[in-house]
Amino acid sequence: MKRKKADRQDWHRVQKREFICRFFDEVGFRGHVTLISIHQVKEPLKRILNNQEFCLVDDGYYWMQHFPLESNYCVTTMINNKKEVIQWYFDIAKSTGINDGIPYWDDLFLDVVVFPNGEFYIKDEDELEEALKDKCINENDYNLAKDTMNELIKEIENKENTIIKNGMNHFKHILIDTH
Repeated sequence: MKRKKADRQDWHRVQKREFICRFFDEVGFRGHVTLISIHQVKEPLKRILNNQEFCLVDDGYYWMQHFPLESNYCVTTMINNKKEVIQWYFDIAKSTGINDGIPYWDDLFLDVVVFPNGEFYIKDEDELEEALKDKCINENDYNLAKDTMNELIKEIENKENTIIKNGMNHFKHILIDTH
């Protein structure tokens, strides 16, 4: 299991950026929200899914992460230079927390990716299976990942996930705070 940090200091593709972390305590969401404003990249990050190319990182893009308290996931909202959501990327985690002012998550390999049209897919189920087989995680961790994924899928299918529904309000709030 790997601990990952929201400030992504090891992200060498991004040459110039700004990192902000805020705490929100409101109806529907309580936790930390971070924003990486990507000013300059060595090269764009593009991915192909279902024969469609998506640019996830480029100059002028944003990556906003939500760390809901007492949840076993964090969500990265990838936003283009027109301030439109490209996708939401749910990292399923054994735990999340904050260390030296920087939120982190202990990654449980399994991810759920959601597109603005409501389509979604599960990512890295094979890595979760392999981690269990190789004893990198135990059966409780495995079940936690699967249960969290199933809860998220239910919320996504029912259009009830508060971060997908309201997360861009946090984006606007943070942008106003910084300008």
